[in-house]
Amino acid sequence: MQQRDREFYARAASVPVHGIGLSVDVYSPDLVELCGALDVAGCTPEYLEIFKAPSTELTRIRRGLPQTTMAYHAEGVWLIDPEMRTRYPWMEQTRRMSQHALILKSAWVNHECASKQFAGYSFGTYLPPLFTVAAAEATGANAVACQQVLQQCTSIPMSDTSPLLLLELPPLTYVAFGDLSPAAFFSYIAEAAPCGFVLDIGHLWTVWRYLEQGRFDGIESFTDAFLDEFPLHRVIQIHLAGLGSAETDQGGSRSRWVDAHSARVPSVLWDLLRRVLDHPGLSCLKGIALEVDTKSIPLIVEEFGRLQQDFKLRARVECADPKLEMRSLRTTLTAPDEQVCALYGAYARVLTGQESVQESALEPLSWQLDRDGLAQYIGEYLPHELLHWGGDLDELFPTICRALKDRGISHDDFVEFWFRDTCSAHEAYDFFYIKLDRWVEFIRERAPDLCEEAARDAHALRKVHEELNDEPAELIDRSR
Repeated sequence: MQQRDREFYARAASVPVHGIGLSVDVYSPDLVELCGALDVAGCTPEYLEIFKAPSTELTRIRRGLPQTTMAYHAEGVWLIDPEMRTRYPWMEQTRRMSQHALILKSAWVNHECASKQFAGYSFGTYLPPLFTVAAAEATGANAVACQQVLQQCTSIPMSDTSPLLLLELPPLTYVAFGDLSPAAFFSYIAEAAPCGFVLDIGHLWTVWRYLEQGRFDGIESFTDAFLDEFPLHRVIQIHLAGLGSAETDQGGSRSRWVDAHSARVPSVLWDLLRRVLDHPGLSCLKGIALEVDTKSIPLIVEEFGRLQQDFKLRARVECADPKLEMRSLRTTLTAPDEQVCALYGAYARVLTGQESVQESALEPLSWQLDRDGLAQYIGEYLPHELLHWGGDLDELFPTICRALKDRGISHDDFVEFWFRDTCSAHEAYDFFYIKLDRWVEFIRERAPDLCEEAARDAHALRKVHEELNDEPAELIDRSR
């Protein structure tokens, strides 16, 4: 057994079996109302995995549901980025992550193995890592650094250890680059770091659809090959969510589907879940969670009832090697590999349409690339998220948008401006704040006479957002 596996098993042994639960947001739907509806239906979840929220809200939920086992789904620590520890405020974010886990008394901290920021660019959606050996090793080094901070900042009551860091199989939004399969990528992470993993069924489906479909006769043969290669012994949790149809390509011949928590879980994912749970390699599984943020309460009740009825016993798997001695997590954190950093720079430029695949350093990593999917991501998906996610620009700044239109300045110009220059992040990631800042900078350059009005409107919007979402400084300081 490898050293990293021994360290993982020692940490995982203190994580109790959670059972069948829900991965939820504290706001949508209202968590108290949702729990009430589930109680009435007789299908109370065995645990709740809470998505990132301000400490005050997490404290409110913890006090309101004192007997409920809770886990934590974090965001904002960009573990796949080889420059995470030099370009972004990762230490502050990880300490905040630790504080949130402590509030919830969470035995694990789950984070997507994906990023919304890298190479000096900011995006609105999770983007998968480059699937290469060097990129996996960089991710593993970042995971070790974050687990060290968790170990220093947090110790869960009634437990011998800090919360275990979990990395989640990322979703693919149409494209991925690399010379490794995603399953092999996670095997390299497992060699580099003692973290656990979350296997998301919907994300697994997108790996098949947008990367691996051409190599297999069907989804069943793909799934079997994936599970045989993936380090299933590290899987602590399984996620299940729906699939939503995105825009179709111009010919309308192929719908684009993405992981969507508000959508109904289709039959193909229920079948995939059963196939995954039948695999004997799941030796440390602690929980299965239906992801339901933004889903309607009646649909949640229906689907969670089915999950409990059909899969309840399958989550009760004991962790192997529970008596292994856990060693203090120590490693030498080296400087990021310049070649990997350069590849992520090329990755960002290709995704934003600034550089073609053929002319970029990514060409050798594009042998399975869905080129139509890349074109659709660049031309439709990415502009839509910048213009509409977190608030529609026409609704946030109606007067200014009308004035720009009269001058022949389009929203496409704003999208081009967004990615024209790189910049390091000095604040914790908040897409809404980034959007406001970039908008004011754009107006300052293209319509300077409107800049004062844009800045005033952005300041008012920021104040409202701060009141709802920002962390009290004293709570962050306590985790130092």
